[in-house]
Amino acid sequence: FSCSSGRQQCACPQNMLSAVVRHPPTLLAAQRPQHIRAATVRRRAGQFDPGAFLRQQEFDPLSLQSFRREALLQYKSTNQSEPLRIYLSLFVFLSSIASPLFYPRDADATYLAGAIVVFLASGAFFIREREKRTKQIVRLQREYSMGDLRIETVEPATQITKRCAAQSLRTKMRIVALYGSGPQLREAIAAAAPYRRRLQRSQVIVVPVSADDAGEAESAASLALGGPGGVRAARSWLGTAVGARAWRAYFEELLIDREDTLGRGIWVALNFKGRVVGSNFGSPVWDELLAALPPTLQLSSVEEAFAGAEPRDALDAQAEFYQALCKGDSAAMASLWVKEDDQELSFAVEVDADGKRTNLSTWEIVLAPDARPEIVVASQDAVLSRPGEAITTCIEFPVIGPTLLATQVWCKTPTEDGSGMKWKLRSHRTIPYAPSVEARVALRCDHRGCVAFGKQLDAMR
Repeated sequence: FSCSSGRQQCACPQNMLSAVVRHPPTLLAAQRPQHIRAATVRRRAGQFDPGAFLRQQEFDPLSLQSFRREALLQYKSTNQSEPLRIYLSLFVFLSSIASPLFYPRDADATYLAGAIVVFLASGAFFIREREKRTKQIVRLQREYSMGDLRIETVEPATQITKRCAAQSLRTKMRIVALYGSGPQLREAIAAAAPYRRRLQRSQVIVVPVSADDAGEAESAASLALGGPGGVRAARSWLGTAVGARAWRAYFEELLIDREDTLGRGIWVALNFKGRVVGSNFGSPVWDELLAALPPTLQLSSVEEAFAGAEPRDALDAQAEFYQALCKGDSAAMASLWVKEDDQELSFAVEVDADGKRTNLSTWEIVLAPDARPEIVVASQDAVLSRPGEAITTCIEFPVIGPTLLATQVWCKTPTEDGSGMKWKLRSHRTIPYAPSVEARVALRCDHRGCVAFGKQLDAMR
């Protein structure tokens, strides 16, 4: 736009300036960054953003550090008496420093010794409790900081891809983040695949994060699940880390104060509230982790076997196992097992010094008329974990007690007459898996029998 006369040239800037003065919000809003514009709109509309408020940094006078407000609030709500003890010890410590000002003139060495003891004891207590409190808040800070990381998920019903912050999935999904090299991620994802239906029932999204290259996580998932088609089929429980650099920075900070972490993978599991329920090095023990993340709805005892289960003959072998178990058929049960000791069960077996008492229940004991279980099996699934090895899972509904998540590992072996190959059991394991049920005992079985032992979900804090 140009003006022909000098008067008009002078008038044009004046007109523009007067327009800006009259309508400054309208013209200047477009020049602001988007997040500032959105915040301005919310502020003018009188809206309060609780998420932004909780993410703000707040100075903590005891630790002399700033933390997320939600971490401080969480600590205060669960540790209401600890701050009072710390402040009292600080008061005693400071009072003992000032005690020389109040010494009586006839004070002897005993008075001075007592003041020194109080000074040292209160100071040591204050430092110890202050450090303990700071570590707890730092842990909470790390948990809530994970909510800022972004995840790509696929809606199972509509197949719509959605990217969102992890904190927006609270109350909707649980998150299990896997961090490691390509081979480590491949192993963890392959171990999760047999539990695909259980992950969906528990509303769990698994997010692999590569320690090296962003594309390595997708490659590891493809190798673990049999190609891109397997990855697409797993999108109901397998997510993608958006912003791999931020995810790696989070895990590197998590590991910075840990010893002997070089080259080791790690996993972290969050519940619906965004709190850590378990974490450890290596790959998760998926059935134990799912027991800590049980389904929110009751499971159905008439749910049919998964249509996509492969190999189907592994499900036939699973049916033979449960038929022999419920009927107490010792011969049929013995024919199903491969003669290999399960390492986890061997570790759990305890034998008294006299060798007469043990916690191992042989199959003769398990299949006895007064001991054999009465159960209904549903929701069967099978996955070919590697050539010649399959993993089957199902839900057991006993007459008495909570529902159980059962897992069987099978290997292909030649038949006795050498005419073909047959699936034989290598291990069988169950663990409670039901809404509002805390799994305290897990069952492990091999060809020798079964051992029930306490389940412990190791958590790295």
